[in-house]
Parts: sequence; C-alpha cells; structure tokens
Amino acid sequence: MTRVLFTDDEAPVLDGLRTRLYRQNGKWTMVFVESGTRALTEFEREPFDVIVTDMRMPGMDGAELLERVSERWPATIRIVLSGYAEPQQALRLVPVAHQYLSKPCDAKRLVSAIERCMQLHALLPHPNLRALAGRVRMLPVMPRVYAALRDLLTHDDATTQQIAELVTADPVISAKILQMATSAFFRLARPITNIDQAVGYLGIAAMRNLVTAPPVFVPLPERGAAGLVNFEELQARSHAAAAAAHALAADAQMADQALLAGLLHDIGYWLLAHEYPGDLAKAVEIAMKERIPLHEAEVRVIGASHAQVGAYLLGLWGLPQPLVDAVAHHHSPQSAAAPTDFGPLAALAIALALLPSDESSAFPTGIVASPKVDANFLSRVNAPFDWTEATERVAEIFEETEA
Repeated sequence: MTRVLFTDDEAPVLDGLRTRLYRQNGKWTMVFVESGTRALTEFEREPFDVIVTDMRMPGMDGAELLERVSERWPATIRIVLSGYAEPQQALRLVPVAHQYLSKPCDAKRLVSAIERCMQLHALLPHPNLRALAGRVRMLPVMPRVYAALRDLLTHDDATTQQIAELVTADPVISAKILQMATSAFFRLARPITNIDQAVGYLGIAAMRNLVTAPPVFVPLPERGAAGLVNFEELQARSHAAAAAAHALAADAQMADQALLAGLLHDIGYWLLAHEYPGDLAKAVEIAMKERIPLHEAEVRVIGASHAQVGAYLLGLWGLPQPLVDAVAHHHSPQSAAAPTDFGPLAALAIALALLPSDESSAFPTGIVASPKVDANFLSRVNAPFDWTEATERVAEIFEETEA
C-alpha cells in the first residue's frame, strides 16, 4: 500500500486534506503532521513513498524538510503543496522538490499527481534505482552551453529567444526548464511542451536566478566519465533526432512533444555518467565484449537502462506522459504498451531509424547499434505516411540544415 505523509503547520489545512482524500483510504496509508520535526520522526518509524509538504512553516520549512528527506530517504517522491513562494524561497526548492502544486489544489489533481509518480515504479522497480534519481540535486550539463547561457544572462539586453536557443542546446537544462514551467515553482503551473514558450513564461529574471544558482547545475567534463561518453556527439544526435521527429509529426498536435522526445531521449546517459560512472563503464565493457546493444548491458549491470532512468526522472518532474513513454521505450517501441495511434514514441522511433548515425557513435568503437524499426512499424502505429515519404521528410530537414 502506498504510504503518503502530509506536512502543514495549519491544522485546518490538514483536516481539509483528510476530508478531501477520504476516498484514498484503503489505497493509501496517510499520515498527517504539523511540523517538519514530526515528519522526520514519522520517517524514522517507517519510510514513506511520497511526502507532500507546505513551504512556509515555523522552525523547519518545507525546503529544509525536503533536503533532509532527499539525503536520508532519496527514493521518496517529494511534492510541495503551498501558496506562491517568493523567488528566493522557490529557488531553494528547485534542487530538492520533484513537483510544486499551488494552493488551493483540488483533490483530483493532487491524487493524479501522486498516482502518476507511483506508476513510475514500473520503470524502476528496485528502490536503489529510484534512489539514484531521487538523490540527484546538481544536474550535469554541457560546459560550453552552460558557460554561454550564464554569460548571456548577465546582459540586460538578452532576449527570451536567445535564451531559449541556448537552453535547447542542452537536454538537461531543457528538461529542468520544462519542469519549472509546468510546475508552480516561480509562477502558476501551465501545461507547456515548447522550450520557447517555457522560457517566455518563466521570464528572464527567473531564468537568471535558476541558471546562476550554484545548487542547480554542474558542468560535465567535455567527455564523460573516464572518457566514456562523447557528450558533444550525443548532443548533436539528440538535436538531429528532435528535428527528424518534429518533421515526421508535421502539423500534428503532438509535434512539440515529438521534438522534445528526440531532444530528451538519451538524457539518462547524462545522469548515469554523473552518478554511476563505474557501472556505466562496466556496461560498455560488456557490450563490446559480448557484442550486444549498450542498453541491454546497462540493464544487466545497473538494473535499468539509460532510457528507463531518464524517463523516471522526467516523470517525477511532471512532464507529459506521452513524452515520458517515448523516452522510456525508444529502444523497444514495438513492445511498448502504447496506443496504436501515431504519437511521440512512434515519431521518435521512426526518426531514430532514419538517422545516419546511432547513439553508439558517442561511445568507444565496437559498440553494437540498437535494433531499429522498419516499414512494417508504420502500419502498426497508423502513421500518416509511408516509408518513402518518411525518408524524404527527414532528408529534407538535413538538406535545409546543410544549406
């Protein structure tokens, strides 16, 4: 049974939550406490799957509480339920909170947020792997992009378009900005799946606070752990996949999500190289020795692939489910439990099949390419084009780029 801890210093708020969430009795074990100290005491007795806390509380506030929980119980899903916070308060929450829901919040939305997060356990069944994603505070980013973005934000005449172009250049920064825009850290949450819109909605002041804050981002080495990952190559391929997936989605409503699926599909490699460099190195060694795709070796060594790890984190951050599914299953789109309609996962899978290079190009020579979909896949997903047209759409994108 899912264990959920609610923390708020106002007794009427807790009473209201008890009343509105009564339908969850029998599904959840719910505990309600009035302080951060009491919350930690309850964790000592038995850990929780989810903590939902207010921000403004006397003594230990929500940011400090979540920081302590993230240190000792990193697998716990951390959600803030609070009124709009001051920018500096919100900034303290950015490294430690997975989602921020603004008060007043109806029961349906709160239940949906918690249940969506719990469903992510299917991606990472082992608590130790969930703890890997849960303990991530400082996010590894491309040094070149990070330096350029920090420099740009020091200029008073910087535009949101210029900022968005640099944000898009780094998958990790892109994902974090989307988390901020679709949650309520700095402003009321909005469902946004477009980087330009996300940057514009947050505003330059919030972007400056987020990017220049020391606890949020940390530059990666130019090449990953022990020279394993060529992140420049991986980044270039992610952008190619994003452009191709967007071209295949054309004017469909999910075109923005298809683009993001391409941009973010390998984000798990950034996390594994930063958090599990030794295990990733071992997976590379096994993949080369046994001539198997790297994602299969990752599952054997780590217990999950980079696709599962990346999708889990994006899901925790509240990004749209079709995008999470696309990232999670881009190596196995045929077996994914997804609708047969053409969506972000299908667009990404076809795009990856049509790209001239595989993600193995970012690793040492000898890594076997992952299997790709073929023309038979198009009928399964009701694609609005045949293989010839798909090839032409993708080729046209790269011809325009070269021109």
